[in-house]
Amino acid sequence: MKREELLQNLQNAKSSHLSNMRKINSIIRNQYFINRAPNIHLKECSIDMWLQNEELSLLMGSIFYGDLIKHHSKWHEIYRDLYNKFFDSKKLQQFLDKIDNPKNEKEKERFLVKLSKLKIKLSAREEEEVKALYSDLTNISNKLISTMESCERKVKATASNMFDTL
Repeated sequence: MKREELLQNLQNAKSSHLSNMRKINSIIRNQYFINRAPNIHLKECSIDMWLQNEELSLLMGSIFYGDLIKHHSKWHEIYRDLYNKFFDSKKLQQFLDKIDNPKNEKEKERFLVKLSKLKIKLSAREEEEVKALYSDLTNISNKLISTMESCERKVKATASNMFDTL
């Protein structure tokens, strides 16, 4: 893997992660589904798929690579809890299933419009739980972003011949 390719992959992972955080924030803040919530399954996440490349540990260093894996896994763990508290309902799942498996494009568009009008109602206790989980999610997100930025600096500082030998 070339240095430029690795740096681009890091930028893409960071951008994807920040996009997911913006979607989650928007949904929680507005309590409407302006955007579809990101995927909760770690193994279906594009960042996790990229992290499965064993070469990354050699290029970034095992400590940085281990931190990326650890923070990303923890992010998904907290997000899964948040999702189950905030997003998981039978009505929502019916909409998502119909959006994922539409009979045609018109039906998909119709359900996307309905999804955007679906209001999420929480009790005061549930709102506090969601706020606490979102705070935890933000904290681990900041650690993940910081680790990605450290990896970028490390890759930029690594000798070019390191990339040629792998």
